Formats: sequence, structure tokens, C-alpha cells
Amino acid sequence: MIIERSAYAGLGKFGSRWLGDNFAQDKYMGFSVTGIMAHNIMGIPLAGSDICGFIGNTTNELCARWHTLGAFYPFSRNHNGWNYISQEPYISEFSNTFYKGTVTYTQIMQNSIRVKYSMIRYYYTQLMKLHLDGGGAFYKPLFFEFPDDIKAYDYQYENVMLGEALKLGIATVTG
Repeated sequence: MIIERSAYAGLGKFGSRWLGDNFAQDKYMGFSVTGIMAHNIMGIPLAGSDICGFIGNTTNELCARWHTLGAFYPFSRNHNGWNYISQEPYISEFSNTFYKGTVTYTQIMQNSIRVKYSMIRYYYTQLMKLHLDGGGAFYKPLFFEFPDDIKAYDYQYENVMLGEALKLGIATVTG
């Protein structure tokens, strides 16, 4: 599998791309949505972001929220730089801390990973269809599938289509 940090014409046919080093901040989680969408529009359907942020220390809540969002990226990974706190779901800080007193942050992240794995067949099928059709976008704005629906143009960054059959409604994540 080829994962590029830079891009070139035709990359989407042979490889994938991640958005590069990002920061452990809410606004960068928001930027990831539009960044992945932009790469899909440019013909790189297997694009994604580092979950929880690469640069800086994440928080329990940010990391859990980013895992939840990242479950729907075509490509995602929990990855961060040296000299920052560990952010893997099994870290005791996550497993011993509760979100609103009911579930641990680890449980939220584990559930998100299960959701991602449960959708892999759909993702593979949709990405293969794009390949066989000569290209296209997988993670795209709602109006790509419904261009005649005037409401599809509202909140375009919060209404993402995954392939041709799933709509992902994203709450505003840019703080």
C-alpha cells in the first residue's frame, strides 16, 4: 500500500494520501473533513488524517471525538509525534477516565474502531466501483449525489456522502 504525503497527477489510481502533520486541536479535526473531501474531488479517494492530531498533546475528549469522526474517513490512523503524550486507546489515562460518568474514553474509541471495521466491505466495494468507472469521489459533498436538491447545498461541510448510498451528518467540529 502506498501512502503519500505529497501528491502528483494520477496518484489516486495507484496510491493513497494522508493530509500531513496536523495539530491536536478542534479546528484541525474540522479541517480534516474538508481536506479529505478536497482530495477526493481531486481524484484521490483513499485519503485521510492522523486521528487525535500529530503535533501537540491531545485531550481525552478530543481524541475520543476524533476517533468517532475518523471511523468514517476512507483512511485513518492514530499517529503522533515524538515527545507528546501517548494517545493510543489502550492507554490507562483513557481507560480510567469516564466521559460524563457513563463510559470510558477507551470504550468510545473501541466502539469507533468497531464501526470502521464493520464498514470495510462497503468502503472496498465503493472504492472498487470508482476504480472500475475510471475515477470519482468517495468522501464527497451531498450535492455531488443530489445536484438538483437545493437543500443539498446547505451546510455542505457537515453533510458528507460516503460513496453513493451513505450520508454522514457531521456536527460542527471547528470550535
